[in-house]
Amino acid sequence: LVRSRGLGDVYKRQVLRRNHWVRPAIFDWLQHAGAVTDDEMQRVFNCGIGMCVIVAPSQAHAVIDRLTAAGEIVSDIGSIQARPQGEAATVITTVD
Repeated sequence: LVRSRGLGDVYKRQVLRRNHWVRPAIFDWLQHAGAVTDDEMQRVFNCGIGMCVIVAPSQAHAVIDRLTAAGEIVSDIGSIQARPQGEAATVITTVD
């Protein structure tokens, strides 16, 4: 689940919190066996993120409850924010 206040005309970026989803062990193996950097892993592979649902922050809890009730595993992994000019479109952080 990614929270967003709307995409609008402003350039946006996704800020994902790495410690909010479980990265399957296969990605650790791939990274180690191929000597792949963190940046390259995040650029090339989904690292365990399956489907993302982008919702308004005010609807996040209701969507989480509904998806969980349907048997889905749900993680609130980030947000969509304004992107400062010249900065990356995706930021992966361990900071909440």
